[in-house]
Amino acid sequence: MFSKVKFIASTAILTGLVLFLAKVDETFNIYNAPFILIIAGLILLIISSLATNKEKSLLCRIGLHRFEQVGRDNEAALFVYRCKRCGQEKNVIKAF
Repeated sequence: MFSKVKFIASTAILTGLVLFLAKVDETFNIYNAPFILIIAGLILLIISSLATNKEKSLLCRIGLHRFEQVGRDNEAALFVYRCKRCGQEKNVIKAF
């Protein structure tokens, strides 16, 4: 169910952005529909992220992790980052 909500929210955000960039409100009387679609899509996306993710911190649940570099992997450009709040690790390739 939450995958459908995420799809609907993403579609609403995309539709609002397209309507805003195309300046459809100058041609048709849709008033603030692009802004309403964008805001409603963001709210739905945040609510579905809060409901589906299981991290402790609310900021980590919506995807706002605070990563810090903890080391390097065996490969030359592969770095290991860990979130300060939830402990999630990710490997990143840095290009210089």
